[in-house]
Amino acid sequence: MPTQMVRHPVNPDQLNILQKVFDETCAEHQIEKDSPDAEALALILVNSLQKGSSEIEQLSAIAEALAKNR
Repeated sequence: MPTQMVRHPVNPDQLNILQKVFDETCAEHQIEKDSPDAEALALILVNSLQKGSSEIEQLSAIAEALAKNR
């Protein structure tokens, strides 16, 4: 039987954090918000948050690493 990852719903405060990290990363790395790179960034940030990375510093570090390696 496969192991299931627990995913927690995103609350409004967390959504604000995600939006801030996403906006700052897109602006800093000139990522168009409607681009495939932005979509991938958003998906990974949401998944990371749902898996337990809920601190803005953690999410910013993940976003920075993704943006630099795109």
